[in-house]
Amino acid sequence: MNGRYQHYLSLKATHPHKHACELAAQMAISEAELLFCRLGQDTVQLRPDFTALLHGLSRVGEIKNITRNPYAIHKQIGGYDNLRLGQHGIVLNPRALDLRLFPAQWHCAFAVAEQTSLGLRQSIQIFDNQGDAVLSAFTTENTNLTAWNELINECSLRKHRELDLRAYPVPLHTDAVDGQALEREWRAMTDVHQFFGLLKNHEVSRLQAFRAVGSDLACQVDNDAVQHILAQAEKAQNELMIFVANRGCVQIFTGPIDKVAVVNQQLCVENPAFSLQLAMDNIAETWVTRKPTRDGFVTSLELFAADGSQIAQLYGQRSEGAPEQLTWREQIDAVMNTGVAA
Repeated sequence: MNGRYQHYLSLKATHPHKHACELAAQMAISEAELLFCRLGQDTVQLRPDFTALLHGLSRVGEIKNITRNPYAIHKQIGGYDNLRLGQHGIVLNPRALDLRLFPAQWHCAFAVAEQTSLGLRQSIQIFDNQGDAVLSAFTTENTNLTAWNELINECSLRKHRELDLRAYPVPLHTDAVDGQALEREWRAMTDVHQFFGLLKNHEVSRLQAFRAVGSDLACQVDNDAVQHILAQAEKAQNELMIFVANRGCVQIFTGPIDKVAVVNQQLCVENPAFSLQLAMDNIAETWVTRKPTRDGFVTSLELFAADGSQIAQLYGQRSEGAPEQLTWREQIDAVMNTGVAA
């Protein structure tokens, strides 16, 4: 039994309710390195053949998929149906499991079968080039376990492969933002997806872009805006879209909100097949943005941490070719009228 694994067991015994990511942080290692030290115990290393792995997941039926970043956890029960792979990947199931995948950022994968107080918990977990979690697929009572076990057997590495993790390259952003040119190009957009190209062309971060344009395009609001928006959506039952992303995956919820609560600074959304946990005290900035499309402006609420990384995005549900939802615009207007963060 290796020393790192013994350290993990000791920490787990002392802190039984802490998540693996928290234990890894205490050990000053990545989550991927934590699972690597558990090989031969409750963990199996999988081949980094992510095409085979994703197609295998599409055959197991229902799973609980978790995509998270350091500040938000997005859980959705569904299946890897309508999987499409190319340079990027997509699992296209609006109002169910809806993913945007970036396998170029992926590095390694593991299958975990862990005994817990609630019984055996089985998962397949994928990590990026830095050893941080991309996504985790957990079995449910409706998972086809025969297909699940076949997938793990087919993808298991017979000989462990050492991890070759590397530091995340720091994005290079200009200090000299041409606000006029940026705003001109922003107003000329015809699709929200063009915004990524705009940021790249100007070598700016999202927050730099927001600060460089007029307040009708980007306006900072109070950090409790997300709580107010979700509470209003729960009451009105209009459909929202909630995005949580990391470097390798974006997971999207679409639908009405069933229940919203704040517990110990954790904003919690609970639906039968979806849940969101978001650390309110980690929200450093909140912005309302408006981006032009062929169908009119699309409005988003965007949350950021102190390091400038995005925590989550919210939109009103909108179908291609249709104007933005009026109820969503009214909800956004209400939080804009409550004040602007200092």
